[in-house]
Amino acid sequence: MEQGNRYILRDMERFEPITATLESRKFRSEYRVLDMEVTESNRYISQKLKIPIASRIFYFRKLRLVDGVPKSIEKTYILYDKVKGVESADLGKQSFYKTLQEMFGYVTRRSEEEILIVAAGEKEKELLGCGDGELMMIKGITYKEEPEPFEYFEIVAVSDLYEFRSVTRL
Repeated sequence: MEQGNRYILRDMERFEPITATLESRKFRSEYRVLDMEVTESNRYISQKLKIPIASRIFYFRKLRLVDGVPKSIEKTYILYDKVKGVESADLGKQSFYKTLQEMFGYVTRRSEEEILIVAAGEKEKELLGCGDGELMMIKGITYKEEPEPFEYFEIVAVSDLYEFRSVTRL
């Protein structure tokens, strides 16, 4: 399948971290951490992670650059008790999943994702350098082991970053 200008071909049947995909295609991926804090979960995040409201969570937001060009804004929410101390790691240095594996031995086993088209807000326009067009949003939950959710994430990306493929077996 011809990928054109897209950087990542996401196979909907298997999970592969974005950084690993970019590195395998010889792209330079870097991050700028925009926000990072330990805070309380609101109703929405609590529902996604299946935790009580006001649970302590680790939240961070980063800007992903591919070959120096801003391509996505990524938000991550994880129950803090599972990742205590991660805020002291240099999260702009390497893949977040690689950091979790090195610090805690965690390996993501499964991901459930939704793909949406959304209007670019003012902050997205500023950070991604895009106009009034639409952006792609991927919302999802990752699991270390079933059935307990490990992470809730939201990615807002320029539309040329991803191409998706799904194979249906009859």
